[in-house]
Amino acid sequence: MRNAVLAVVIGLVCIVGTASATIPDPDLCTVDPCDDFLGIVTYPDPNVDGSAQFTCNIRNGDNEPIPNAYVEGVFLVPGNHFFCPDLVLDGNTDEFGNITFNVSAGGCTEGGDAFQIIANGTLIRTYQNAKSADWAPTADGEVGLADFIYFGSNYSPTIGGCSDLFNDGGTALDDFIAFGEAWTHICP
Repeated sequence: MRNAVLAVVIGLVCIVGTASATIPDPDLCTVDPCDDFLGIVTYPDPNVDGSAQFTCNIRNGDNEPIPNAYVEGVFLVPGNHFFCPDLVLDGNTDEFGNITFNVSAGGCTEGGDAFQIIANGTLIRTYQNAKSADWAPTADGEVGLADFIYFGSNYSPTIGGCSDLFNDGGTALDDFIAFGEAWTHICP
């Protein structure tokens, strides 16, 4: 009888240990570079190099990577955005717990819950900003003249808003460089 109870206890410990190995710890997970500028930047064309690419590293409470974790990104105010047909916002991590997304979309949501990252059903991040060079007057899947006019009219170190792609309080050189990377790009 004692051996049967011991076997059950050992089995339960193993099951709990295995289950916790797949539960992400949001404090140990990273989203690079989004954590640096408190939001995501999107471009209509996922092949544009730059900030529209981000990598999630999913880790458990023992700070170990979680391979094959299911990760999804969710726009919380989708009506503010234009989504390209090739947009993919879910997938599984590699053996190191990493997954990289190229967000092919336009639009702007700022100052409210804009975008979430969820891994294995656990909320990893909620960002207050989801911005794109494709914004004005509405997102249409192309970074063109209308977007440039809007962006240029807000170019100031003291003007934030949707042209402040990196959320540092003003529209400056870093934002202009990111805008330039997307110039004339359209959804594939």
